[in-house]
Amino acid sequence: MLTPGAVLLSALNPAVLGLLLSIQETGRVQPVLAVFLLLIPAAANCAVNLLNDYYDYIGGNDTADNIVAEAEGPLAFHQVEDPAPALRYGAAFFAAACLMGIYVVCRCGPVPAVIGAFGAVITATYSGKWVSTSHLPVEEVLSGFTMGGLIPLAVHASLTGRLDFIVLWKAVPMMMVVSMFMLENNTCDMERDAQAGRRTLPMFLGREGAQDLAKGMGVFWLVQLAVVTAWYFPLGLPALAGAVWKARRGIRGVFRQPRTRDNKLRATAAVSGMAFWLSEGYLASVAMHLVLCRIL
Repeated sequence: MLTPGAVLLSALNPAVLGLLLSIQETGRVQPVLAVFLLLIPAAANCAVNLLNDYYDYIGGNDTADNIVAEAEGPLAFHQVEDPAPALRYGAAFFAAACLMGIYVVCRCGPVPAVIGAFGAVITATYSGKWVSTSHLPVEEVLSGFTMGGLIPLAVHASLTGRLDFIVLWKAVPMMMVVSMFMLENNTCDMERDAQAGRRTLPMFLGREGAQDLAKGMGVFWLVQLAVVTAWYFPLGLPALAGAVWKARRGIRGVFRQPRTRDNKLRATAAVSGMAFWLSEGYLASVAMHLVLCRIL
């Protein structure tokens, strides 16, 4: 239920980006603080995954008949009689993130607290009982901005002591990872979401419109990634080029795979392949640039 792959792409990678950007600016690392800043978003992401599965299960959105794979709804897949531990574990991960956040605020001041408070509200309302942003046509934007954008912004602000909104522009490739996964999932699940009363973005756009949006986002993702790397981290372009080459099958799949319920596993695999290689390639290009700048 923790979905480690999702935690890597949606939480750890954005945090690592913030860490690398702070190293570029300050030229130093604060080990203990850096570890906490990596663990906080990971714990928050685990909390979201657990709470989302719990509320989808007790709300009847996930059933043994309507899930495609175990990872999509572990509680429903295993017909769990008492899902309450999932709620308790989710709350525990969320509490752990908050406690570590207190340490960061004590060390770094109020700026990370303000950013973290906004992120915490989005986390708590993602699949809440009374307010659930996952049921609204803002899920793709909110999730991408919160995880892909606010995480590196908060990490960078904590480690440098200043709020630099240029970090958000440099973090767009990470935002795209989260938003693309959300859009892919919601497009494939349109029929199931309609039965559950969800009003997601693909339900407003229609399947064809959502697929066109996903293709447009894919083009923007690639172009923005190349522009940001060439402008800010030019010495790392070889690493990015290698990552794009490795991601070629996933990229082709994003533009070719139909986003339907029956084809969800293949469509998600395409996005996963593209997201993994582009995310790791972007981080590798930033790290390569920093290393070569030191050497040269």
